[in-house]
Amino acid sequence: MRVRVVFLGSLRAAAGRRELDTELREGARVSMLLGELSKTMPNLAQMLVDPTPGNLVIVGGVEIGNLQGMETPLVEGSEVVLVPVTHGGS
Repeated sequence: MRVRVVFLGSLRAAAGRRELDTELREGARVSMLLGELSKTMPNLAQMLVDPTPGNLVIVGGVEIGNLQGMETPLVEGSEVVLVPVTHGGS
C-alpha cells in the first residue's frame, strides 16, 4: 500500500524534501513506517526510532497519542505528517 509522509519545519531540511511517497505492506503501523524511514534516512533515525520527546506524528489529521500511538494502523493513502515541536511553519 502507498503512504505519503510529509516533513515539516526542521525535519524537512534534515530529510532534504517536503514529501515522500512510500510502499508498505498491508497492515503496516506507524512504528513500521518509522522503522523503514530510519533505514533510508539515517540523519533522521534518532527521531524516527522514538519521536515522542520532541516531535509530533499526525495520521489523518490526528496526533497518534490520540489514536493507538506507535501501533496506529495505516491504510492505503494514509498521510503521515512529522512535525518538530519547535517549528516555524511549513
